[in-house]
Amino acid sequence: MYQNSALVNNQNLTSTGDHLFRLGFFSLDNSSANGYLGIWYCNLTPQEGTVVWIANRNKPVNKSMASFNFTSDGNLILFEEDRNVWSTETRSTGLNSARLQLLDSGNLVLNDSYSILWQSFEHPNDSDTYLPGMKLGFNSRTNTSWREVSWKNSADPSPGDYIKLIRALPIPDLVIFNRSAKYHRSGLWNGNEFVGHPSMANSQVAINFTFVSNENETYYMANYTAPPKPVLSRTVLCHNGTSQRWFLGTGEWQLLWSIPEDVCDMYNYCGRNKMCTKKYNGPVCQCLPGFVKIEENGCQSEKPLNCSSNQFSAVHNVKVPDTENATARGNISLDDCKNFCLDDCSCVAYAVISAPYGCITWTGDLLDLRTFDDEGLDDLYIRLAGNLNIDSNGSTRKHAWAAIAIPLLLGFFLLCCVGLLMWRKRNRASTGLLLQLPNLKEGDSMTRDDGSESRLVSIDSEDSRDLHNTDKGVGMLNTLGLLPSYDFCTIKNATNNFSDGNKLGEGGFGVVYKGQLEDGQRIAVKKLSRNSSQGPNEFQNELSLIAKLQHRNLVRLLGCCIEGAERLIVLEYMENKSLDAFIYDKTKSSLLDWQKRLDIIIGIARGLLYLHQDSILRVIHRDLKPSNILLDRDMTPKISDFGIARIAEGDRDLADGTTRPIGTL
Repeated sequence: MYQNSALVNNQNLTSTGDHLFRLGFFSLDNSSANGYLGIWYCNLTPQEGTVVWIANRNKPVNKSMASFNFTSDGNLILFEEDRNVWSTETRSTGLNSARLQLLDSGNLVLNDSYSILWQSFEHPNDSDTYLPGMKLGFNSRTNTSWREVSWKNSADPSPGDYIKLIRALPIPDLVIFNRSAKYHRSGLWNGNEFVGHPSMANSQVAINFTFVSNENETYYMANYTAPPKPVLSRTVLCHNGTSQRWFLGTGEWQLLWSIPEDVCDMYNYCGRNKMCTKKYNGPVCQCLPGFVKIEENGCQSEKPLNCSSNQFSAVHNVKVPDTENATARGNISLDDCKNFCLDDCSCVAYAVISAPYGCITWTGDLLDLRTFDDEGLDDLYIRLAGNLNIDSNGSTRKHAWAAIAIPLLLGFFLLCCVGLLMWRKRNRASTGLLLQLPNLKEGDSMTRDDGSESRLVSIDSEDSRDLHNTDKGVGMLNTLGLLPSYDFCTIKNATNNFSDGNKLGEGGFGVVYKGQLEDGQRIAVKKLSRNSSQGPNEFQNELSLIAKLQHRNLVRLLGCCIEGAERLIVLEYMENKSLDAFIYDKTKSSLLDWQKRLDIIIGIARGLLYLHQDSILRVIHRDLKPSNILLDRDMTPKISDFGIARIAEGDRDLADGTTRPIGTL
């Protein structure tokens, strides 16, 4: 295309060579008169999401009245009637020497006999798409950046909420922002890939990646290693914040990878000085070695650090922390890097990253840490207080006296517990109401699913009167005889004395806490509130129902605790909490693809079919809602909270209504 020429609606400029791309006017809705000037793949319509660049993404034009003009002075202008909608604001130095070309790389290039005047690859801010050959980074001389900007939504290409860029920091890294908040951080470049995105280097497409960082500019670039036609590739920043790399296989686009891949990829998911590890499709958040939990979203050093703190613990295969509070020390050895950290009293960690940064040290809180199963990734060395040491599992070891004192104290504590249990057993024998199975007596053991043993439930006369307050009390007592009973002291220790930090939720029944038994088993504990009017009835109802119902889509009952005025139900722990935490959260909802949503829907339906038809009891839940659908580490849905459920013993019961409002408003 030469000077003093123009394009109007239904006219196109096709790329040179293999004719892979086309420039022209298009509409996202074919029935609309409004449209855009852009570049898209030939033979693949814009409606399929193949638009790679738009000049006027903020200002749609009436296609029948718009024209794209290449002026005599070497400027590109998009007109709508007499209105200047968009312009390159360029000028050629040679008379009629400028030429506009669309290359097979997708780059629209304006040049004259002396230089390139303008190119679309230098203006990726006008697109949500990254193509091989583009730069992603920043120019320190001109204070400009090359970045991807998401669409508003699939029908509106105006700039959306998400921006993907390389931060202009002394140690730059790749970050996706949701407006001004960090959404995902791919981390540092280690010579082959960004450390937080190890699947990047495992691309099936013949593409190599380079990273350039000098005093003038810093950028990342992908390039084809073979002719582009058989392996067309693009990366798209979607309007929901995910970054996806696609390649054109046998006539259709195939997904290579998508980030964030899981919740550990969400920025600082676990909090400060905590590490996120993906296990069994669920995240595990742990304090770093030598750190202790101080709040739900953070940890701090177990002992104050000072200049005499000269010990370090290695954390392997990690995405190293956010670099805003980091310093690059150059390409030096691991020992020299350690010495740099020791010489800086404020240094809390160090790592040696492959080119171009080498030794890096951190001060302050460590943010956005996660580990990977892949071997060969970076190691981070955490500074420990002077009187701490870390074993091979990352646990803190105390001084030698602790190894002697702690077993002695535990032994004394166990003797006290045995004596107390014997005293209670003697005093309860004459008045207790024994819930028993045939040929079993109070104190006999039962084996749980995990192989551990527990005594049969024994309830004082006062307890038994409370339990018989409802019509189903007797049925519940018979049920309790089949349940393992937990000692209140055990549950108290498991939940850290029912601390607020262990609280999972709260309802009419009382409060639900997370806990961990001495054998490592994680549990959820429903604790009856003494001030709850619904509590006693719901406690009896839930125990009598769940104990008789067993299904993979129902929450499993592990046992109960009835001690004095305390009433507790012990349930299996659900790592991913409740369904409402995903579907009502914009960030988490993007992690549920349609197949996972379908699996959850089918799982809930199977659980209901079991309750209504296949179980030994016909049960109507009466409070089914997203917060009562729990998700385990594999995202398997499980119906919970049977406090107001009702047994329907026949068709008449199914047809009858209730005499009071029930359920959730």
